[in-house]
Amino acid sequence: MSDLSKKPAAIADVLAEEIIRGEIAQGARLAQEQIATRFKCSHVPAREALQRLVQMELATFIPKRGVRAFSLNAEDLDDILEMRLALEPLALAKAVANATPADMREMEVYRLACDVARDPISWEKANRQFHLEILKPCGRPLLLGRIEQLQRLSAQKFHAKWRETWLSTSDNDHVAILHAMERKDAKTACTILRRHLARG
Repeated sequence: MSDLSKKPAAIADVLAEEIIRGEIAQGARLAQEQIATRFKCSHVPAREALQRLVQMELATFIPKRGVRAFSLNAEDLDDILEMRLALEPLALAKAVANATPADMREMEVYRLACDVARDPISWEKANRQFHLEILKPCGRPLLLGRIEQLQRLSAQKFHAKWRETWLSTSDNDHVAILHAMERKDAKTACTILRRHLARG
C-alpha cells in the first residue's frame, strides 16, 4: 500500500500541483474511485483529499456532477491579481517590521532556488514559495492563508500561458525586495512588489 494512502493531505498536494500545471484539465471530474485506485488507498483518504482540494479552491463540488477541477476565465484572473495587489503589500509591510535575520536567510534560500531552477515547473514552485516566504513574518495566519490560495490560483496562468516560453534568469525584483526588507524600508519593498505582481 502506498505511503500516501494514509495521508489525504499528501494526496491532495499531488493533485493540486497537477491541477495548477494543467495536467488535470480545468473542469475535469475528480472521481473518488479513480483517486483511490491510483493512490492504492481506501475511499476515506480519497474523499478527504477531494475535500481538501475544495478547501484550497482548486476544485468545486457541483451537485449531481461531483467534484470538478477549478475553472478560471479572464475575469477571474483579473480578480485574483487585484486581490493579490491589495493583500500582499499589506502583509509585506507588516512582515518588513517583524522579519528576523533567520527569516531573511530563509527567504534567500527560495530566492536562490528560483535563480538555479533549470525547468519551469521547478521555478514556478520556488517562485510561489518565495512570494509566500517574504510575507510569513507578518504573523497573520488568516491573511496568509487567503494569499496562499490566491497564489496557487494565479500559478495556473503561468503554466497555461508562459511555461513554454520560460527562460532561466535571475529576478532583479526578488533581490530588490529583500534588500529593502533588510533596510526595514517597507514603502520601497511594497512598491517593488506591486510593480512585480502587476507584470502579470
